[in-house]
Amino acid sequence: MFNWKDLSIAGIIILAIVFYTSKKSTLQASIYSPENKASNYINPNQTSFELVSENTYTEFHENSPINWITFDEAYKKCKKNPRPIIIDIYTTWCGPCKLMSAQTFNNPQIAKYINDHYYAVKFDAECKDTVKFDKYVFVSSDNTNPKAPHQFAASILDNQLAYPSIVFLNNQIQRLDIIKGFMNASAFEPILNYYGSGDFQKIKWEEYQKTFKGTIK
Repeated sequence: MFNWKDLSIAGIIILAIVFYTSKKSTLQASIYSPENKASNYINPNQTSFELVSENTYTEFHENSPINWITFDEAYKKCKKNPRPIIIDIYTTWCGPCKLMSAQTFNNPQIAKYINDHYYAVKFDAECKDTVKFDKYVFVSSDNTNPKAPHQFAASILDNQLAYPSIVFLNNQIQRLDIIKGFMNASAFEPILNYYGSGDFQKIKWEEYQKTFKGTIK
């Protein structure tokens, strides 16, 4: 005999499964405490987007005070010894990306804090490399086009491709925040400390900002 009650329960279970599946992205990029995100309170007019000449370009994996590694390496290290991950998503033609690398990431205090508290990844959003994450594999969206965005960049940025984009992941490799555009060292310091210290789990960003005492002028 057909039981409407059984159908109702089955329907609820199906809806729950669909909801859970839709909430989980290919990068497991669930947002932790979205109301706490520093990016909600940053005025984009305060950031600089001036272009810089080629001679200020810093080779990202050479002569850098930060211990940059690949995402594959960061993922493996995080599984063995959990700590937050910071990902600088850039392109080789992006002026603000070069400025961020030459000024902000080259700041000794910023570099030391990142090395001490994060696994640091620098990722070219237009590279042709293959990126493996858990059971997922990401490749370039078009190997014949040098400007084609990489699937990894598109996925972790929710297809909102802007450069530079600094992505913060917690030690469970879940996305916490995305900071878009150039930030100087003094403006970047409190955000770096907020996620690196774990204080984002205890206090909202707007309150943290009021009490944070930076060391970079």
